[in-house]
Amino acid sequence: MGVKIMADYWGQTHKLVSESDVQGIKIKVYNTRPRNLNETLAEAVRRFPDKVALVHEDQQITYKALKAKVNQIAWQLKNTYGIKKGDRVAFLLMNGIPFVAGVYAALQIGAVAVPLNTKLKATELEYMLTNSGAKILIANKEWWPNVEPVRNAIPTEKIFITDEQTPDRTLPFSRLIQGHPGEIEEEQLDEHDSAFIMYTSGTTGKPKGALITHFNMIHTAMNYEHCYNLSSDDSTVIAVPVFHITGLAAQLITFIYLGGKIVLMPMFNPKKFLEILQNEHITHVIASPTVYVMTLMEPDLQDYKIESFRVGGFGGAPMPGETLVGLKKWIPNIELHNTYGLTETTSPAVIMPTEHQMQKISSVGVPTPVTEVKIVNPDTNEEVMLGEVGELVFKGPMVIREYWNNEEATSKAIKDGWFSTGDLAMMDEDGFITIMDRIKDMINRGGEKIYSVEVEDILYANQKIMDAAIVGVPDDKYGEAVKACVVPRAGEELTEKDVQDWVKERLAKYKVPKYVEIMEVLPRNPNGKVIKTQLRYIPKFI
Repeated sequence: MGVKIMADYWGQTHKLVSESDVQGIKIKVYNTRPRNLNETLAEAVRRFPDKVALVHEDQQITYKALKAKVNQIAWQLKNTYGIKKGDRVAFLLMNGIPFVAGVYAALQIGAVAVPLNTKLKATELEYMLTNSGAKILIANKEWWPNVEPVRNAIPTEKIFITDEQTPDRTLPFSRLIQGHPGEIEEEQLDEHDSAFIMYTSGTTGKPKGALITHFNMIHTAMNYEHCYNLSSDDSTVIAVPVFHITGLAAQLITFIYLGGKIVLMPMFNPKKFLEILQNEHITHVIASPTVYVMTLMEPDLQDYKIESFRVGGFGGAPMPGETLVGLKKWIPNIELHNTYGLTETTSPAVIMPTEHQMQKISSVGVPTPVTEVKIVNPDTNEEVMLGEVGELVFKGPMVIREYWNNEEATSKAIKDGWFSTGDLAMMDEDGFITIMDRIKDMINRGGEKIYSVEVEDILYANQKIMDAAIVGVPDDKYGEAVKACVVPRAGEELTEKDVQDWVKERLAKYKVPKYVEIMEVLPRNPNGKVIKTQLRYIPKFI
């Protein structure tokens, strides 16, 4: 990167890490680690058998009871329905105990879990179920209307519904929890065996199935443990979908590994969220900025006695600076961690050290103890100097080795262990990384490069703006012009001039939006990412 970054932001964690040759690639790894995810649940049961593991609405289940349920489902899947090591089991479930028990049951017999987004429509589900070759699907009854139209087109042999009144050609989930309450023979797993297929949320083309191993997930859990300073004394509320990589890896997998308490929210509601923080004595949350924005907007915020909440992670979108300030004002001692990662990096690759969040407010942080990072010229693949913008690439034990049944995508994205993110970024002299834009979203206005994230950050700083996106649109004179799409906060009014003036006072003239479209909502794909291709038009009223 031009100079060597010497600062160690993770304390003594470097003593737990060494370089290792893993499948022909030299990477950093944690020296002492569980062999697989089944060991993490077994260890939590051994240490905390009677501790509450999961809370879902009015249900509570201890680690010992969770393991018994996992054993029952695993036995049925293996002995009654013929699921063997390497087979795929899909889950179309909201946050709840069936998801957790089902996933760990699949892992216990060496199967590969395939979490599916509950917002997907029939054609999307057909593609993923067919592409993964899932033999079993476990779903909530609510999503059956999206499965039924493609039932005959998918290879899935059995479908289980979490309701006793099941549609035709399906079975009740309760069938999987019947009989055989004892232990089952442990499947011999290598740490590099596949654990999950997670379909990425690309805004163009078919989704790609990121093949995540036990090795990947274990290192993710340990990254969060050390970088967030977490232990078995901590508790979390999963307020984001558990079928996303954040809910799955950063919370569920991590907290089972820790032996902490997990509260599952089927759907985010700020009032309910605050009640859970208060009544369950939650210490940790990681969520999208929207969760924090909506929570701080709750009229009764100060009525809640939030005494335990100490670690707040966030990522996936820019966090408004005023929200960070508001969180520190609400809970002065909270440790805030911007966290950057992708499905292909099994969640975290870069995390903001606690003491630097307010000083490096635009940065996503520094590499985790086992993450290697380069910023390269996307055309030559040569490293750029500090302070220069290039493509962000990662290597480490949390990086996937391949996409499921997609050699072309694998060879394009992963070379010699290095994963190309498609994100433009820069690193400062202290080693902190700032995301500038997606390569495909950068705007070229007459030779001037404009990074949409920079302009979006300015818009998010406006208290009247709830959501924003910057795109490039065709321009006869400059090739591309800047367009801002903004969603006002409830009760606020904005004009095109308001938005333009706001940006004009804070950025260079060429970055000021030529067009402004006020919208009720931004178009997003099922994983919550803004579909910018649907915004790249000149508003008709111009």
